[in-house]
Amino acid sequence: MASKLQDISAFAMELEGEAGIMTGEDAPMHGSFQGGWLGAPGLRIAGGTDEILRNIIAERVLGLPGDIRVDKDVPFNKVPAGR
Repeated sequence: MASKLQDISAFAMELEGEAGIMTGEDAPMHGSFQGGWLGAPGLRIAGGTDEILRNIIAERVLGLPGDIRVDKDVPFNKVPAGR
């Protein structure tokens, strides 16, 4: 979703031509496309990376086997850190 927002915003800014770099009240659409393009990477991080979301869809929706986790039954405070 966030990647599509970034694609659509980039396309709209390209259509705006030279005005596509403007922001603020003087910009076309008050710079909303620029804000969408600049804010999309933050949305991708906030929603989980694309790879994590794809793994969730693969496991829960498609029923594919999950990644092998050797620490699945280990409490977080007992997981070895470092080496």
